[in-house]
Amino acid sequence: MSELKIDNPAQRLLDILEEGQRRSASANCRVVWTEVLGARGQNEQILITRLAKVMELPARISQVLVDHFPNTRWKSTHWKTQVESAFISQELNGLWQKFKGNIDAMTLSELGLLSEMFETRGAHAGINTEDIGGLLERIAELRGEIRVADMPATMKTQLLKQLAQIQDALESYSISGIEPVMDAVQSTLGLAVIDPDYKEEIKSGSGSQFGDRISALLGDVANVVTVAGALPALPAAIQTALGLLSK
Repeated sequence: MSELKIDNPAQRLLDILEEGQRRSASANCRVVWTEVLGARGQNEQILITRLAKVMELPARISQVLVDHFPNTRWKSTHWKTQVESAFISQELNGLWQKFKGNIDAMTLSELGLLSEMFETRGAHAGINTEDIGGLLERIAELRGEIRVADMPATMKTQLLKQLAQIQDALESYSISGIEPVMDAVQSTLGLAVIDPDYKEEIKSGSGSQFGDRISALLGDVANVVTVAGALPALPAAIQTALGLLSK
């Protein structure tokens, strides 16, 4: 069995902070986060949700250290202190300087070293943004058709909820990594185990309105996850699960 790789949170946080360092200190904080987190044109809830996910990254980095490097000689907490100070100090309606001023060269250097250390255990490759964009277009199209479809309200709600979970995981990939994408796919399949009606609606070859397309979507998301090196057996596992659903 292939060893699971680390979903490198240090590199994701470093990428976000470096992008922020390229922004003017006199810029509006909310505007900078909107641009850095790809929330332009989205509602306020999307921005706040994505920002909260960024704020979770320091804790995730610390957890990876505990789980995978229990005997490490790494003791510095400078990076974490500065990042947490940046979030505490910032004012969304104020100047970006309140955040940016806390992110010094040592913070970025330490995060870079942590990222390199994590990669010694194997880190996931990146997912192509075009692949993510293509999947998001298909999900948006499916959700639009499901909203106006003639089907029981309960089923409509379940389908929309599961597709929304996959959509959110893909949209937040640059912040949260590959694991939420895997979780969303597994959740979508897992629901079929306890809900026979839902199972009939998402399986291929059932004659349902959306079964073939949802089944194909899940398989394609699994393939994207595999390209990132997250879980080599996932496509086969999903195809097996989809096959079992068809019985």
